[in-house]
Amino acid sequence: MVRSTFRMAVAAMVVLLVGLAPAIVAADQRTAGKREDVARSVVVERVRMVDNVFRPRSLTVAAGTRVRWVNRGIAVHSTTSNSGIWDSGLLDPGEAYGRVFRKAGTFKYHCSVHPSNMRGVITVT
Repeated sequence: MVRSTFRMAVAAMVVLLVGLAPAIVAADQRTAGKREDVARSVVVERVRMVDNVFRPRSLTVAAGTRVRWVNRGIAVHSTTSNSGIWDSGLLDPGEAYGRVFRKAGTFKYHCSVHPSNMRGVITVT
């Protein structure tokens, strides 16, 4: 008697879960779509690190823009704020670092490995 009650309870749960599966999947897809919409609304600007220079050296962006530095060179580089606001740490070739600039201002930065010749500036409007 206990075994048949247990089996019936398990069968009922399976039927319930199978019946709910389409609704769960649909809800998950709606949530995923919202995350994608939010991600698409963020503007991303890229700065390449190559041949011991930042390209472009100077970049003007609107507040809320994500700047993404990508090491396209053969040496290790960093993006390090002159005023200590951010520091990517050392980025190996192929690695990247991103930061969202939320406030207007002028932000100078350099490569901690090549500080004398590898400098850049982000102007946020």
